[in-house]
Amino acid sequence: MENITRLTPLKQPIVFELEGFDVPPGYGSLFFILALINFIVVLLGNGVVVFVIIIDKNLHKPMFILVCHLVACDLLGGTAMLPRLMVQFLTGQKRIRYASALAQALSVHTYGAAMQTILGTMAYDRYFAVCEPLRYSTIMTSARLHTYCAVAWIIALVLIGVLFAFHINVELCGTTIKDVFCSNRSILALACSPTPMNNIYESFMPLENDDELEPASTARPLEHVRYTLLFI
Repeated sequence: MENITRLTPLKQPIVFELEGFDVPPGYGSLFFILALINFIVVLLGNGVVVFVIIIDKNLHKPMFILVCHLVACDLLGGTAMLPRLMVQFLTGQKRIRYASALAQALSVHTYGAAMQTILGTMAYDRYFAVCEPLRYSTIMTSARLHTYCAVAWIIALVLIGVLFAFHINVELCGTTIKDVFCSNRSILALACSPTPMNNIYESFMPLENDDELEPASTARPLEHVRYTLLFI
């Protein structure tokens, strides 16, 4: 990870400047409308899925309960990025406070990690449904299902909590984040000194790639899980 250095560490309150999008003059409103439409589609699409699952008792099964968890995860990722992006397009304001930057980064990374742990739980559920069809109802009980879902979220939260624990006592010497959203890597890239422990820990985690807009887009270790789910 490259670090942007200055002679004097910054003091709180720190305000970052996002430089991910260079919106041409006069196009801010257009981009705002496109982002707003995208956000509405995310809300309505996920809302419809949850509504259908709730009202249809035939869908009260483990697979669709896990789908609801994926919906919650998707809403976390969407609300972490799109509202602030819309404000940026509409007002041209690219500044974000340190606390807000950490909150956004934490949400985005949690989205990426939880999406993968929930998909792993879903693959586990499908394994029993296919390989143990006669025992499936006794294996995947309601209590066990909720336990698996809770463990999936807890694992994601612990992994990301440890990742962001490396931010404690880290002095920053820059304020320009070269991305459209805040992330662990983009914030620690502004550290006054190298952060090797964070880099080593992050290298072992299947987190999102900061160079792309879609979190968890480079989750290579679980691509075979997604393929298996679609194939089944």
